[in-house]
Amino acid sequence: MFPVRAVRMAAMLPVSPLHPLFAAELAGMGLADIPVEEFHAAMDRYAVLAIRNERPPSNEEHLAFSRRLGPLQQMKMLTMLAKSKSRLPYLELVDVGNLDENGAILPDDDRRRLYNKGNLLWHTDVSFDANRATYSLLAAHRVPPGGAPTEFADTRAAYDSLPSRMKERINDLVVEHSVWHSRALAGFSEVTPEERATRPPSRHRLVHVRAGRKALYLASHASHIVGLPLEEGRALLAELTAHATQPQFVYRHAWRLGDLVAWDNLATLHRGTPFDDTRHPRDMRRTTVLER
Repeated sequence: MFPVRAVRMAAMLPVSPLHPLFAAELAGMGLADIPVEEFHAAMDRYAVLAIRNERPPSNEEHLAFSRRLGPLQQMKMLTMLAKSKSRLPYLELVDVGNLDENGAILPDDDRRRLYNKGNLLWHTDVSFDANRATYSLLAAHRVPPGGAPTEFADTRAAYDSLPSRMKERINDLVVEHSVWHSRALAGFSEVTPEERATRPPSRHRLVHVRAGRKALYLASHASHIVGLPLEEGRALLAELTAHATQPQFVYRHAWRLGDLVAWDNLATLHRGTPFDDTRHPRDMRRTTVLER
């Protein structure tokens, strides 16, 4: 059984809802001034919190706030990316943009470009690791025309709306997650055994409890359901993902320069949306808070 965090009292932060079911906006408050307990309470309620800033937070401000929320994932240099240097100065910052270590747009034939196409699929960060991600916090340092929106889906509301028979069917199922499964879905399938060994698969319950509510835990990293025939399990996962990402469960965030958006990976799915990433630079930096 996974630990269940106690449900917190209603948030006192001055937030404005962005969607009928979840997601809210917080403006006029610097990261250093946000009380951690009130932030947790807001996340328990809304699962996505868009923090509006007049300028992008510095790397140090971003990290300092994130470290108050829990242990941070350190970015591992994957063998397949052949990336000897990081564009960013801290291992806890994940580069989610389309720039190389010199700040230039990645060339068309760079393997990192193909690997990053997996971010356009519905997913939850780090579900392929045994130590799951709680929050992700993504800061916009450079935004292409149109905002290159990110979409979020509320997997708590999606679970609530399932028929009782489906809830009974999936309640005790376990899913194996693999980053290589999602990358293959996005067209990145030429992976060596050495590369594959850098990210072994992990298993998690399909239904879990987050802040007192049941939620689905699935999407593109979810390779198969343990104990079910492969195609049957994948068909069920596809059906549940399609259900969870219906328009009534989705909030679409168009990025503004300076935004820092936090989301709960245990209560939401998300995906990037396409833009002309061969012409327009996008500089996005993420920290990832871990369960333990």
